[in-house]
Amino acid sequence: MSQEKVDKYKEYKKNRKENIEKEKRQQQRNSLIWKIVAGVLALAVVVALGITVYNGIKTRTQAAPQYDRDALVIEDIAGIYATTTAEPETTEAPTTAAPETTAAPETTANDVETTTAAPETTTAP
Repeated sequence: MSQEKVDKYKEYKKNRKENIEKEKRQQQRNSLIWKIVAGVLALAVVVALGITVYNGIKTRTQAAPQYDRDALVIEDIAGIYATTTAEPETTEAPTTAAPETTAAPETTANDVETTTAAPETTTAP
């Protein structure tokens, strides 16, 4: 058995440079793999933290009261404000119809009415 050990040692010593280079490459490969794994894990932690913060902000903004004008208006159950909020109806001539040309009616002295009002007088008490 000691002869086997001697033979292995001689073989190792003979190929020592190649074995050392091979071990260095393997260590570098393992180191690179660990660096990549650590980077991916760190990125995953940062992304998870960012998503958590984003969701927290989103829920806080949704839970916050909305103070815009629409939220402050009380619903009109009785129909009190219906006339004030309704749009006025407009009676305009249709835009598709061609305009008609008519002459203005002539006015005479008999058509014009004149009214005179008596001046109002007020008395001081």
